[in-house]
Amino acid sequence: MTLICLGDSLTYGYGIPRPRVWPSLLAGATGLRVYNWGINGDTTGGMLARFQAHGAARDAHAAILMGGFNDLALGAELGVVKANIFALVQQCFNARIKPLLGIPIPVRHPITFPLLASMDVARACAAYEDLRLWLRSLAEDFSLLKVDFYRCFEEISASAMQGGDRATFDALYTDGLHASEAGHVLMAQEAARVIRGV
Repeated sequence: MTLICLGDSLTYGYGIPRPRVWPSLLAGATGLRVYNWGINGDTTGGMLARFQAHGAARDAHAAILMGGFNDLALGAELGVVKANIFALVQQCFNARIKPLLGIPIPVRHPITFPLLASMDVARACAAYEDLRLWLRSLAEDFSLLKVDFYRCFEEISASAMQGGDRATFDALYTDGLHASEAGHVLMAQEAARVIRGV
């Protein structure tokens, strides 16, 4: 089985060695052929264009689709992001590729990623939360599988807060926006759990 992981820096694994990003760990855990089609800074429009143009997509059996924060941080309306993700789902169906919706990890404040300094981060984060809720509704409406990275991070957060151990949750991030190596391990575990049911 061949799996495409299409997304932005959360999929590429910003700042993380290539063998330790979640798509690589997922390949090792499942024996699948996994293509990491994440690009740092990419938008859902870029994801859609790349998917349509990439010939290797025709050989894939499934695709995990995840993105949107960059669009929102750059000022795009939420409706544009929704339209692009919906188009990606339809493109998958058209190519006979099973689409899985990636639910992005929660943002941890404060965000220290320097490239966001000139952007309206508060607006982007609020819209990002709305996107997460919409993705879950889309998955339910179309009976799509979802890889809920948000849920597994939130479970760690709740457990850590209950035990007064904020450091456990903080260790899942490098800058409040991107996952650390520990975060990528958690993401790979969640993806493997879902993929094994495909």
